[in-house]
Amino acid sequence: MKKTQAVILALIVLVPLAMLAWLGARMLAAERAVIRHQFTELLTARLRDTDQIVAGLLGERERQLMRATDLPSFETEPLRELVRKSPLISQIFVIDSAGNLVHPPPAGAISTSENEFLHRAKRLLLDKELIHGPAGPDKPGASGPPAAKGWYVWYWEDGLSLIFWRRVGTAGVPPARAGETPAIHSPAGTEAGATTRTEAGAAGHIVAVELERARLLADIIARLPGSETNPSVPPGQIALLDSNGAVIHQWGEYEPAEGERPRVDMALSPPLSAWHWRYYVPERALSGTQAASQWSLLVGLLVAGVVLLALGVYFYSEYSRDVRQAAQRVNFVNQVSHELRTPLTNIRMYAELLEGAVAPASVPAGNEQTNRYLKVIVTESERLSRLIANVLTFARQQRQTLTLRPQPGSVDEVIGATVEQFRPALEAKGVAITVQRGAAAEVLIDKDALGQVLGNLIGNVEKYGSSGGVLEIASSQADGVTRIVVADRGPGISEAQREKIFEPFYRVSDKLSDGVTGTGIGLSIARELARLHGGNVTLERSEAGARFCVTVSAPVSEQK
Repeated sequence: MKKTQAVILALIVLVPLAMLAWLGARMLAAERAVIRHQFTELLTARLRDTDQIVAGLLGERERQLMRATDLPSFETEPLRELVRKSPLISQIFVIDSAGNLVHPPPAGAISTSENEFLHRAKRLLLDKELIHGPAGPDKPGASGPPAAKGWYVWYWEDGLSLIFWRRVGTAGVPPARAGETPAIHSPAGTEAGATTRTEAGAAGHIVAVELERARLLADIIARLPGSETNPSVPPGQIALLDSNGAVIHQWGEYEPAEGERPRVDMALSPPLSAWHWRYYVPERALSGTQAASQWSLLVGLLVAGVVLLALGVYFYSEYSRDVRQAAQRVNFVNQVSHELRTPLTNIRMYAELLEGAVAPASVPAGNEQTNRYLKVIVTESERLSRLIANVLTFARQQRQTLTLRPQPGSVDEVIGATVEQFRPALEAKGVAITVQRGAAAEVLIDKDALGQVLGNLIGNVEKYGSSGGVLEIASSQADGVTRIVVADRGPGISEAQREKIFEPFYRVSDKLSDGVTGTGIGLSIARELARLHGGNVTLERSEAGARFCVTVSAPVSEQK
């Protein structure tokens, strides 16, 4: 084995293997991202379940406070007695509809705890949002009645405090005037313990309760799982943090490192949205799945490498055998090389001329010479594409691997697309094009193969029949057979050459000086492709020029 061949064989094996490794790494990274996302979603769902525990406790508190504040009156002593008896309540206060404090009585004797509350809640009592915000009258442009109850969050010293408020009204008790403390008494005509709530937009009192913070924290911690009673999250850890970032409660066997970021950081449901759940999970929790994926990738690459090496050896042996059989194709290869070199030379030359023409800024847009160069480049490129397509098709034919891929399509559309490819070159030679379309129905055909058949026939008109100045194409369909006629008014083909022209490499003239280029395989390929379609390409007799008839068996497509 020569050094060059050894290098090629190594590339055949290593390049696909490297691409597979790159694709495998990308897939592994994508799989890792999906696993992490699913893992995060699982942790988030678990935190939501835990959050429902706290939300359920606050729901219970709300119901308890609703019953506790369902009072027959707003008199001072009953309110003080309620604070003394309830371990859940730190303080209670009442504000009338005008925003005046009713309890603790600002003009009466107050206790030490009430005085301390008024001191720390001074800003709170001045906050009109409690009256004119979510619980107050409708804002301009808003609709619906004012809120009847809710939670109010405020901060004192180093912690968060919760206040539950509700709006109540009393029948027969007029709203307090500004600066006046209303007289509160039992509603007329109502039973003890009942309250009459305000209608939408009516005046009402705000009864607010400050929750005992220590008791609230204790109750929350009591309901949350602990490491001893519910070790369901190891090796992770769940931590509950207050608004200052201090840990209130945590459970789980895993101890995160200092500065480690949580896998999930989620705020609690309102009104404790200033608190956060944090879920810490060690990286090793994902290592098992990732390690399995990495081993699968390595094994797959090893198998692929062995297969590629075997294929490389096989193709090398086949290549060596084909080389010994290639001597008989040397003339064909030389001819094709000559034909390929000519259009490539023109493309390169005109490209260089175009580059020099458009480089100076003084060249005006739409320069006719530049446009002519572009047309030559396009024409030569299309001719080269058709020539290469013929060569490749012929090579597949020789290897007996030439097959069709029928798909639903319109023959007339294929004719139109092929004619448009040749239209600039034909019109430049003064050829008038006439197309009669009668095959618009959608049938099963290989559009690329049929386009190649028509391209070879129209290309012959361009090369040999342009002197007649006419190209006529007509299509028709009947009984599952499509017929296409391509005719010109050129010099025509003699009787002796009617069948020879369909033989590979046969040309009417082999002289390169005739001014007509070609490989002599176009009509051979056209006939073979038509026969694969269940039809044929024949040369019909005509009074002038050449008249080719293409038939294909193209059943009507049932697809819609």
